[in-house]
Amino acid sequence: MPKTKKNKSKDNVVPFNKPKIDKEADEKLKLRENEKDRLNTVLRQKCDEIIEIIDTSQIDKQWGVYAALFHVKQMGVFNLHTSDYDMANKTSSEEIMRNQREYLQTSFPQFVNDDENNEENTKKVLH
Repeated sequence: MPKTKKNKSKDNVVPFNKPKIDKEADEKLKLRENEKDRLNTVLRQKCDEIIEIIDTSQIDKQWGVYAALFHVKQMGVFNLHTSDYDMANKTSSEEIMRNQREYLQTSFPQFVNDDENNEENTKKVLH
């Protein structure tokens, strides 16, 4: 068997494969973001409608908001896995508190205490 000559070139560098653009994954991600935005807009509109209903009713606004929150949380408990509901409940509460604090810092800085011991101060019980 005759020897075959190998092609000897000066450039023995194997080029890296260019990253393949997964168009399908990008489209799914874009669709998901669009759907989240659309759903968020619809839910905000529904919340505005609920507040209008509460305002026109002859009952305290506090009780109306309590009832709305109660029913939304109850729907979440019965339609989600316990760990999913727990995570959604905790993260939404934390986000609401963070947004409220940012709002107060910008609009009413005199009401926001920048004390580093906030957690300790909130745990103290006044007698």
